[in-house]
Amino acid sequence: MSVMKKLALIAAGYALAVAGGLAAVAVNELLIPEDIQQTSGGMVAFGDMILFVLAAGFFSLAPTWFLLKLCVEKAPRTVLATLVIIAAIGPASWLAMTHLARGAGPPNPPEAIGPLFGLLIAFVAIPRIVLGPVLLAIEGATLLCVRGRTARMLLAALMLMDLVPLGMYALHMASALHRYS
Repeated sequence: MSVMKKLALIAAGYALAVAGGLAAVAVNELLIPEDIQQTSGGMVAFGDMILFVLAAGFFSLAPTWFLLKLCVEKAPRTVLATLVIIAAIGPASWLAMTHLARGAGPPNPPEAIGPLFGLLIAFVAIPRIVLGPVLLAIEGATLLCVRGRTARMLLAALMLMDLVPLGMYALHMASALHRYS
């Protein structure tokens, strides 16, 4: 099968995933009572958005697997380089958010850099932290697709770069639950 045909099938898979997400939202809308839709419209809309992201994400697992296999087959170095860059942003994002949570902004930032720090937090750090588990799954799937020993060791190290902060966060939340219960 040609690469273009594979890409067309993958695109069709993503289109079906979006359609599945929309169908899940439509079914959910039918099950919500009318009075709740009228009194809590914003909450219903937010729930619909979350449901769409979860359903479309679930349905897009299969086309993503095939796209990842195709990319590893055709451009393995590019895939690894992209994963290295995205994985390296992870610990920096966690450190920036930890620093910000302590109430400390960047020390005496120049006027040109101050607003950029907020944009960096909002559009890079927070999405990267939220998508950490997704990236971990992508790294694991890539680990299954890649054949080279060095590439596998690199992917294992990248996975650890995501597992350590996520594990520390989970331990922090577990200890907070234990303390306050």
